[in-house]
Amino acid sequence: MIEELSDRIWGHPEFHAQRAGLGGMWLQRELGIDPTLSVSDADLLRCVQAATVLALSESHERQGAAYGIAACAAGLDREDLPGLAGVLRIVLSRLGNFPALGSAPHVETFRRLPLLTALAEEVRREGNRVSLGDVSVDLTDFQRHLWRELDGGANVSVSAPTSAGKSFVLQAYLRSLARSGKLSVACYIVPSRALIAQVTDAVAAWRRSDELRDFRIVNTPLPAETRLPERAIYVLTQERLQAIMGSHPGFVADVVISDEAQGIEDGSRGVLLQDVVDQLIAKRPGAQFIFAGPNIRDPEVFGRIFDLSDLRPVSTRSPAVLQNLIVVKTRSPRQKLVIERMAADGRQELGQVEVGMPLPSIKERLVRVAERFGQSKPSIVYANGPKEAEDIALGLMEVSTADASESPRIAELIALIKAAVHDQYDLVRCLEKQVGFHYGRIPAIVRRGVEAAFADGDIKYLVTTSTLIQGVNFPAANLFACKPKKGNAGPLGTAEFWNLAGRAGRLGREFQGNVFLIDYDDWETKPADEGNEVDVQSALKRTLGSKLDDVVECAVAAVPKLERPEVVDIEATFGRLLADLGSGRLNATLDRCGVAQDDRGRLVEALERARERITLPREVLAKSPTVSPLRQQRLADYFEAEIKGGGIARLEELLPRHPRDEDAWKYLSEVFRVCHEQLMSLDVPRLHLRMAAIALKWMQGKQLPDIIEEYRRRSPDVKLRPAIRNTLKDIEEEIRFRYFRLSLCYLAVLEHVLVRTGHEDYIRSLPPLPGFLEVGASDPTMISFVGLGISRFVASFLTEQTLDKRMDEPTALAWLRAQDLDAMLGSGLMRLDVQRALANAPIP
Repeated sequence: MIEELSDRIWGHPEFHAQRAGLGGMWLQRELGIDPTLSVSDADLLRCVQAATVLALSESHERQGAAYGIAACAAGLDREDLPGLAGVLRIVLSRLGNFPALGSAPHVETFRRLPLLTALAEEVRREGNRVSLGDVSVDLTDFQRHLWRELDGGANVSVSAPTSAGKSFVLQAYLRSLARSGKLSVACYIVPSRALIAQVTDAVAAWRRSDELRDFRIVNTPLPAETRLPERAIYVLTQERLQAIMGSHPGFVADVVISDEAQGIEDGSRGVLLQDVVDQLIAKRPGAQFIFAGPNIRDPEVFGRIFDLSDLRPVSTRSPAVLQNLIVVKTRSPRQKLVIERMAADGRQELGQVEVGMPLPSIKERLVRVAERFGQSKPSIVYANGPKEAEDIALGLMEVSTADASESPRIAELIALIKAAVHDQYDLVRCLEKQVGFHYGRIPAIVRRGVEAAFADGDIKYLVTTSTLIQGVNFPAANLFACKPKKGNAGPLGTAEFWNLAGRAGRLGREFQGNVFLIDYDDWETKPADEGNEVDVQSALKRTLGSKLDDVVECAVAAVPKLERPEVVDIEATFGRLLADLGSGRLNATLDRCGVAQDDRGRLVEALERARERITLPREVLAKSPTVSPLRQQRLADYFEAEIKGGGIARLEELLPRHPRDEDAWKYLSEVFRVCHEQLMSLDVPRLHLRMAAIALKWMQGKQLPDIIEEYRRRSPDVKLRPAIRNTLKDIEEEIRFRYFRLSLCYLAVLEHVLVRTGHEDYIRSLPPLPGFLEVGASDPTMISFVGLGISRFVASFLTEQTLDKRMDEPTALAWLRAQDLDAMLGSGLMRLDVQRALANAPIP
C-alpha cells in the first residue's frame, strides 16, 4: 500500500516541480539571492505530506527526497504554519534520523502529535537508542544497524556518506566493550597524526567519565624494553603500528578498526596498511575486524582483500545531512556570479549576483565567492597546498570586516603561534580578522588551537588542504572549492571529492550543508557527475594489475633506481611479495590479487632471483617493509666493505652519536649521506649537510623559531614566508617521515652487520635515532612528556622547568600531577595541552 502510494507520488511531474521549487527557494533565501522562486503554503504542506510517505519507502533516492523536503521546510521560518512542525517530526522519525531533530528546535520540541503517531515514534526511537555510560544516545537507522552487527561480534565493513556518523558508533562500541570488561586490547588505525589526536581525545573523554582506571591509551610506538599494557586502546597510523609490531612481535588485538580504510589504495602506505592488518589476522584470526570508509560501492571488497569470508557489509546511501551542490560561474563578461543548483535531473538557475570585478585567478574566485556566501555560517575553503592555503587566507583577511584583535581567545592563540612557530607567521595576521588556515605540517598544538577556535565560532573562515580528506572533522556549514587537487597528485578523484563534500553540514546541528563548486564546467575532471559511490582496490592489487612489469624489473635490476614516490610504491609491492615468498604465502596473495597464471611464472622467477641476491635475514628486512630488500642488501654490502677496508676508524665514522654530543652533526651528516647514496640512489651535493643541521636542532628539542632561523642562515636567498613553510615541510615530510624511515633501516642493517663482523659491542652505543626524529627530542624527560601526549612545544618548556632530564613516563606523570600548572604555564592553551595529556594518562 505504502509503496503504491509512493509510486504515485514519485511518478507525478507536479510533485517534482514543487520539490525543485522548494529547494531552490530555500537556497535563494540561504544565499541572499533575490527571490524568484516561491512555494505557497498549500504546496509546501503537500510536499511535506508527500515526504511522510516517501520516508517509508525502501528506495534510497526517495528517502533522500523526503529528507531534502523536510530540511528545506524546516529552514523557511514558517513555524506558525499549522501542523508543519508535527509533519516534519513525523518525516524525520520515519526516516529514523533522530539526531537530526536537534537541528530544528521548533520540530524537536513539538509535542502535539496524534497518540498513535507519538507511540510509533517512541517505539522507533527506543529501538534506535543505546546506552553509553550514564547517557542514552538516539541513533539513526544506519547507526543502529551498524551497532547491532558490532555488538553481535561480527567482522564488519562499513560504507556510508561522510556525515553519517560512522566514527561516532565505532568509538561508542569500544566504550561499551571497555565498560563491560569484554575488551583487553583494541587497535584503531587512522591515516594521519591529526586523526590520532582527534580519536585519542574522544576516547580519553569517555575513559575518564567511566573511570576505566586500568585502560591505557597508546598513540606512539613503544620501544622493545617497554612492557605492553595488558588493557589498552592503541590509536595509531599504520607506520606507528608497524613499529610497535616490529619491537613487540607478540602484539595482538581483540578488536581492530581501520577507519578511513579506503587508504588501502594509497601506494606504499596502502601496501603497509594491508600488511599490518594481514599480520594481525594471522596472529589472532578470532579477533573482530572492522573496516570503515565513505561511499564505498562494494564494502565486501575488504572481505576479499583480507580473505575474511564472514565479513558483514553495513552500508547506507541515505543522507544524515544533505549536501547541496551549488555551481558558481565567475566568468560572465558582465562581472556577475551566475548561481546554479545541481540536481539529479539537471541544473536549476537560482540567480545572478553582482561582483563588480573580473576574477582571473583561483585565489580571487575563492576569496570573493566565499566572502559573498560564507559570512553568516562557519565556512571551509579548500586549497590545493600549504602555499595556496596561506595565500587564500591572506586574501580573505584583506576583504574581511571582522576585528578579532581584542578577543582574549584569539590573542592567546596568536601569542602561542608567535612562540611555537614564528612571530611573523602569516597566521597571526589572519586570525586578527577571524580567518585561519590549517594544513598537516603545522605544529599539533597550533592546529588544535585553530580547530577549537573554528569550532567555537572565533574563526569564521578556515582555509585547509587535503588534511580535510583524511577524515579530520571540522564543524562547517559551507565548503568552497575551485579546481581542487590533492597537492601535486592531480585533480581530486571521485572518492576524494565526495569525502571532501561530506564535510559540509553537521549531523545534529544543520539539516544541510552547501558545497560551492566554482567554475565547475572548467574543472579538469567532473567528480560530482559520477555519483558518490566509489570502487576500492588495494594498492597491492592495482600495482600487480597495471605495473607488474615494473615489479619484475625492480626485482632483477642490478642497481636500484632513484627512489622517487612512484618507485617506492612499486618497491613496497616487491617487498611484500618477497616476504610472502619466504613465508609460503605468495600463492595466496597472488590469488587474492587476481594475478593471471601466465604472469605468475615470470614474477616468481624474478622474486627467486632477487632472493638469491639477499643474505639479510627476514626479521631484519621486516623492520623496514617499505624499503626495497635489494636496497637494504646494498646497504649491508656497503657496511661490510667499508668496515673491512677502513677498519675500526671507518666503522666508528658510520655510527651516529647522541644529538647532545658535540660532534653529533658531523656523524649525522655521514649517516644521511650514506642513506642518500645507498638507499635512495640520490646524488644532491650538500643536501645531507643541511638536513643534518635541521634534524639535529629538531632532536635537541629546539623550538621552531630557532630551526627556521637555521634554515634562513643556510638559505639566505629564501624569503621569510617560504622559509617558514619549507621548514615545516622539512620537519613533517622529510625528518619525521623520510629520514625516520631511512634511519630505521640504517640502524637495523647496521646492527646486523656489526654482529656479523664481530663488533656487536658497539650496538649498545647506538642512539635510538628514529625515535628522536619522530618525537623531536632526545632528553628522556622531554621524550616522556611527549609520550604522555603533550605537544612538543609544551614538552620542551616543561623540560626546562625541571632539573631531572632523565625521567621516565611514570616519573614525569607524577611530577606533572604535583605541579601548579596555573602558576607554571601562563598560556591557557598550554595548560589545556597538559590537561588533555593528564586526561589521557592512566587514572591513579
